[in-house]
Amino acid sequence: MKAPSGGKRITKGWLEFMLAEHESRERPGTRVSVADFAVRQGIPPGEGFNSDLVLVDVTAELSNGPGEAQEKTYHLAAKFLHADPFAAEINRRFQSHIKELRMYAEVVHELNAFLAARVPEESPICIPNMIYGKENGSEYVLVMENIKAAGYMTNDKRKGLDVKHVMRSVEEIAKVHAVSYAYNKAHNFLEKFPCYQFKAEYLNVIPAFLKFSLKNCVACLNTVKGKEELAKKVENAYPILSKKFYALHDYFGNACLCHGDFWNCNIMFKYQQHDDDQEQTLEGIKLIDWGNSSWHNPMIDLQYLLHTSTTLELRKTHIDDILQKYHTVFTSLTTKLGAPLPHYSYSAFREDWDRTAIYGFILGNITIQGTLSTTYSGNKPQGPSVLDHGALTPIRLVVNSIKTGMAKLIGPIILGPNGAKYMGMFVGSMLKPIQREILSGTNEILNARLLDALCEADEKGLFDE
Repeated sequence: MKAPSGGKRITKGWLEFMLAEHESRERPGTRVSVADFAVRQGIPPGEGFNSDLVLVDVTAELSNGPGEAQEKTYHLAAKFLHADPFAAEINRRFQSHIKELRMYAEVVHELNAFLAARVPEESPICIPNMIYGKENGSEYVLVMENIKAAGYMTNDKRKGLDVKHVMRSVEEIAKVHAVSYAYNKAHNFLEKFPCYQFKAEYLNVIPAFLKFSLKNCVACLNTVKGKEELAKKVENAYPILSKKFYALHDYFGNACLCHGDFWNCNIMFKYQQHDDDQEQTLEGIKLIDWGNSSWHNPMIDLQYLLHTSTTLELRKTHIDDILQKYHTVFTSLTTKLGAPLPHYSYSAFREDWDRTAIYGFILGNITIQGTLSTTYSGNKPQGPSVLDHGALTPIRLVVNSIKTGMAKLIGPIILGPNGAKYMGMFVGSMLKPIQREILSGTNEILNARLLDALCEADEKGLFDE
């Protein structure tokens, strides 16, 4: 059956078909009759860059023969290609939707089977369970369990992760890195899953974001007395940071499967509430949103997590404990899996960490501005379009077809080696409202996190030749 193109086009018939296919994996021939369903937006505006996510609650009756009917409630999360044609075209070129679907359908199962065979006492890599998936070029949908209904939740991005949550997150990503690294030694990961090959064109969108985010950084520093010298340094830092950033990617280091967008809102936690007091025990963790995953240097995930999702105070106070935790999990698990890393002491690991600091600053700086701003247009709810009216469907299809054609024409130019100058026009208009918010001083958390990131980068000498 043809998959719907978005949440508004989910039908009872498609739900029955999809759920029957899911249930029939364990009980062949199971029939599903949907009694009721409801669809709602899955994530706040501005946080779904790779896809559109909706949540679907379904009440259905399952039957597998006479007298065997039973009622069942499903809580689902369904992902579709982004409704914006330009975003959808970019994601097609990066294969974001394919990579995420394969993570749920094949990759994690393969890695967990490898882990269980060699280290059976180790817990598996934790992601939501997949219910259904389809990708054939013109159609795409990924349906997973809605783990919020099972008690999982994300941490407040404005507060950042505390030590307990960082340690648990680092432990989990170290497992992903270690298992994929060891699996590759035995089976050649990229030969089996070539879509995860890192491509240089991924980097072509960074210069435009870097240039305009630095302008916002200068604006931030100009609001703080005593930071005039640092403001001048940051104002002239673009060529220096660009050179260091691209040099970093010439040094690849140890390679494994990386999440690629490993930050606060892509990590979900579950807690156990104790009856005798208000304390909560961290019970479970699941990693979500794998559309940016690729075969890369594992430091990329670590740098991204700590520079987007923690405060400077936490990094200064606990960085050694955090990195020791990661190194211990990674090296001990790769050894147990039969793929020990020779000559990779903690001091060698720290050298890798220091070498990749430029990535943490650049991506952290850009992400902080986009996720903590209250004025960024992507974070504002989008009202219904007049073209959503049923009578205007033909016009909507024509408009979308034109947009898609333009996206296919412009997409390769933007992602090409000279794409920065074209991307700059778009990025400039997107980040300009954030600059006004920074200058107004109304978003104290955004300004404080930016200031901390800039002072930390300066201490590390990132703005120096």
